[in-house]
Amino acid sequence: MRRPSRTDLAILAALFCAGPALAAGPEAADLRDIRVGMPVSEIASGSYGDLACREGPARSLNGWTDWRACPADAKGLHAIGFAYADGTTRNGTRVAGHPARLTLLVGDDARVDGLVIETDDAVPLYLRKKGHLLGLQARSHWGDDGWTCAEGKPTGDETPLGETFVKEECRKALGPKSVTVTRDLYGHQGADPRAFISRTRIVVAATK
Repeated sequence: MRRPSRTDLAILAALFCAGPALAAGPEAADLRDIRVGMPVSEIASGSYGDLACREGPARSLNGWTDWRACPADAKGLHAIGFAYADGTTRNGTRVAGHPARLTLLVGDDARVDGLVIETDDAVPLYLRKKGHLLGLQARSHWGDDGWTCAEGKPTGDETPLGETFVKEECRKALGPKSVTVTRDLYGHQGADPRAFISRTRIVVAATK
């Protein structure tokens, strides 16, 4: 697999948000107008929809101000699933072209304490196979330098796809927040070749 050049990554960074590429840093947006650390009341209400609690009984929310209706976890964070609102995108909820599941974590101080972006596995094969590439785009979005990465080896029945095996976790500190990007690409011995794993999980978290 060809490693992306700096030019490739610069193009990918520009795709990460709706609008021009954003400079990395504590005050940069993490997704559209959402920035970890901002008051939840400042999120554009008309830009997002399908708000619902990620934990506990299924419950839809009328707006961001209802975040207290979602149960808090052990860290006191309230997890809210959301999507892009109709009319704000042509291709549904996508991040840099990848169908994605989005979760906002709100603390008891009514601030955004975390953002989770995960590639959606419930998509056609041609989209799912590209899921691991979102991690490269994310790392470019928050700046190419300063990442600490660890690579895993195959375990159990995990096997490379052709000659490629990816099990990678990269972390970067950005002042009052940190970013963790996890990428996976592999198959399973003896399994249907279409049942491969290709995914990315991005967690932006406030550091306290």
